Amino acid sequence: MLTSNCLFDLIIIGCGAAGIGAALQLQKCQSTTRFIILEARNRAGGRMFTDTQTFGAKAPVDLGARWLHHYHPDNPFYTYYSPSDKDRIDNNTYDRLKTNTFDTDGKLIPLNLIDEAEIIFEQYCTIIEKYPSDKEDISIFDVIRDEYAKIENEKMRRLVGMCLASIEDHEGANLTEISTKSYEIGEGNIDAPILTISDGLGSFIKQIVDQNNLPIEFNTIVTQIDISNQSNRLIHISTLNGHHYSCKYVLITIPLGCLKAHSIVFMPSIPDWKITAIDKMGFGLLNKVFLQFSSIFWDEKLQNIDVITNHYYQFYVCIPEARILVLYIAGSHARDLEQQSDEEIVKTLVISLRRIYPLMTDPIKWLVTRWTYDPYSCGSYSYFAVGTDLETVKDLARESHDGRVHWAGEHTNYSGSIGYVDSAFESGQREALRILEKLEQS
Repeated sequence: MLTSNCLFDLIIIGCGAAGIGAALQLQKCQSTTRFIILEARNRAGGRMFTDTQTFGAKAPVDLGARWLHHYHPDNPFYTYYSPSDKDRIDNNTYDRLKTNTFDTDGKLIPLNLIDEAEIIFEQYCTIIEKYPSDKEDISIFDVIRDEYAKIENEKMRRLVGMCLASIEDHEGANLTEISTKSYEIGEGNIDAPILTISDGLGSFIKQIVDQNNLPIEFNTIVTQIDISNQSNRLIHISTLNGHHYSCKYVLITIPLGCLKAHSIVFMPSIPDWKITAIDKMGFGLLNKVFLQFSSIFWDEKLQNIDVITNHYYQFYVCIPEARILVLYIAGSHARDLEQQSDEEIVKTLVISLRRIYPLMTDPIKWLVTRWTYDPYSCGSYSYFAVGTDLETVKDLARESHDGRVHWAGEHTNYSGSIGYVDSAFESGQREALRILEKLEQS
């Protein structure tokens, strides 16, 4: 059992991908650094969590991050992963030939109409890409608004709207909030396949943590970080359960949503330039609704089912082996859904699905995520909001308080991708190396 009275070289706040990445980097360097991870939850992984209770051990579901993107030899998780025949590597999580798209009346929309909508969508993407760099940044919606309004056919407008909604799902935000000038910067110019782990990404991360015996104190909610002591230049950390820790350096890896919520008090305060970056950078929301049925009523070959409704676009991922459909919903629609009860949400989705599948039975189990209300996340992942760019990310990553406070997380990974699990892991590795260098020089 680790005690709170020890003096540490480094304390890592948060045991998500960034905190884990930093800790593993310290072990990899065979450092004698005395460090500990303080984690508010009763588990590791943060926004990566595989639920094996709700639908049973044979039907694991990821409540947060589901896929390991950018899977290639340079991916920091590459050496930790053991290939399995049950897992899948794809160039995209969406296969149009394995997707059925249904209209509001429940009728299947022909592929030729979807092809036409995608051509228009690609034209919009070109307009976004060619937006002049010397013009003031505006939202993606403002850039394509006039072109979108020109679509006279009502069905085609809704189909193009569905294509546009896929951007919102990816970013976790509305088109009215997403920067045009910085759009796709967060992809990090990495063209690599996506790995789907059958046992769950959260289970994979937990396995890494368990195998490497990381020094973690769970159920430890950090409330205050005091860097004001100038005599011994030690940082003092206080927790909700009354414990106190001292260290030379601290690495903050908590989600951007928690930084926005000011969940930790800093003494002295976080500098204005970093607060500005925290406030400006977007933090999106992506929720999931898992519906399990007694039998499969959809085509088992389908990977996705898309439904156009009068209120929002429903994107379902099919898990036939577990008889589960998973709704992905983002941005303001996800926030609206969080205000409803599970029963109200399920009822609405069943009514929509029954227009397509009139003989379907009611779901036997369900699970609804509400990441906004998770106090240790306050949302899902970052995106470039209007007026933000790589300089914003660099400010989020920049050390503060005379270099004693370091920052990591997917929202700080300015030299790679933003918003992904590997983004966070890379940022943790980066900061661990910087802190190690400082400790060696002291």
